[in-house]
Amino acid sequence: MKRDLAALSGETFDLLVIGGGIFGAGVARDAALRGWRVALVEKADFASGTSSRSSKLIHGGFRYLEQYAFGLVAEACRERRILQRIAPHLVRPLPFLMPVYEGDHRGFTKIRLGMTLYDLMAWYRNVTPHQSLAPDAARAKEPALAPTQVSGLARRGLRGAVLFYDCQEDDARFCLENVIHAAECGAVCANYCEVTGFVAREGRIVAARVTDRLKGGETFEISARAFVNAAGPWVEAVANLTPFDGRRVALSPTKGVHLLLPRLTQQHAVSFQSRSARDGRIMFIIPWGEYSIVGTTDTDWRGDPGQVRAEPADIDYLLAEVRAVLPGSSVTSSDIITTFAGVRALLHSEVANPSWRSREYRIVRHGENLISIAGGKYTTYRAIAEEAVNRVSRLLGSRAAPCRTAETPLPQHRPPLSGERIADSPVVYASDIAHASEYEMAVTVSDVMRRRTSLALSRHGGAETAAAVARLMAAHLGWSDDQKGRYLQQYLDEWKQALP
Repeated sequence: MKRDLAALSGETFDLLVIGGGIFGAGVARDAALRGWRVALVEKADFASGTSSRSSKLIHGGFRYLEQYAFGLVAEACRERRILQRIAPHLVRPLPFLMPVYEGDHRGFTKIRLGMTLYDLMAWYRNVTPHQSLAPDAARAKEPALAPTQVSGLARRGLRGAVLFYDCQEDDARFCLENVIHAAECGAVCANYCEVTGFVAREGRIVAARVTDRLKGGETFEISARAFVNAAGPWVEAVANLTPFDGRRVALSPTKGVHLLLPRLTQQHAVSFQSRSARDGRIMFIIPWGEYSIVGTTDTDWRGDPGQVRAEPADIDYLLAEVRAVLPGSSVTSSDIITTFAGVRALLHSEVANPSWRSREYRIVRHGENLISIAGGKYTTYRAIAEEAVNRVSRLLGSRAAPCRTAETPLPQHRPPLSGERIADSPVVYASDIAHASEYEMAVTVSDVMRRRTSLALSRHGGAETAAAVARLMAAHLGWSDDQKGRYLQQYLDEWKQALP
């Protein structure tokens, strides 16, 4: 996969996809597998927005049952099974414990009934049906749940726990694999290409104006028969570039913050009810190699999605919840390895509580041949992409070939490990850096540290490792000393902003 901008301006594509997050990547892969001539552009790096800042889960969404979103949960459970089948190297089963304490918003009986319904929503195609555990059995599986002499929010009176399975993924890598496979199927994909306007004639868009953000702001046009706006939190901004009146995209975005801490549990993720939030919203402690990811917050966001970050109040809230659900833990801000935050592009809602806003999606049409994807959740990206491509086919008046994404495996692209060992957790070698630079369109240090690998989400995320990555990338990409220094400093600035 090479960054070839000349290939974007030399023909009229069947479809131009705007946005290289998971929805745009899914649309591009789907359309390319159907034999369409596809282009994909992303204003930053692939997966650099929300699609690398999630809880790293492919899950059915147990908590949405309480909102009576049965269709969403059933679809998510079905898609979870499909993604396990087509990408077993990326989507892996993960055992969860959900402890229930005296005073929790949802009692043990309600949780067990909900889990029975959750199994039914999956038609019992989970890894295994849920199990109810007595307090001693729950503590035996995760001793960190054992009570100690603590105060504040800490739970006393463990009533039991439920053991169930969902799946874990590396969200950035999963998105990238979709982009790479789209390119292998003939799509022309480019990162750091921002759509800044459209050319329209007689109610139809005929081209998008695109600016190359790497090379001095050079501008060119990409012609296509149809366009899909899959810009995530920026979907409104892209839709507003069109000249058409009528239906617009409206979002009620929320901010989600996560912390990376030393490993807090043994073998299980822990799904638990918040004690601080009055609705007892569901939160997670998730194993991530030798670390744990803790999250997430769910608060209104009205700023630039590119500027979202963990604030002191977010960090205090998450640490208090960890100490409450794991009474033996005494984590403080000094234990935090790093943080990450993203913006959920939720559909506009008058619901005051962000946690209760719908995770459904909507496809909005603008003019004759552009549609926007608004809302949705990572787990159901494939089904959303399928509907979007079907909708585009109808707009063009053509009969679409059948969708193949549910049966076609996502190829695995990691090269044989060789050369200098960069890190041990995650395991990264010089060959990974070479492969990312030469075949995966990594063009900055951040691209490799944050998205081609998960080095930034580890104790190897600092200056020493980043300098080694910059040195190797410079050798493969022919950077000058000035370029190497600029890209290294850019990453280090981001890394420092993510520290507590």
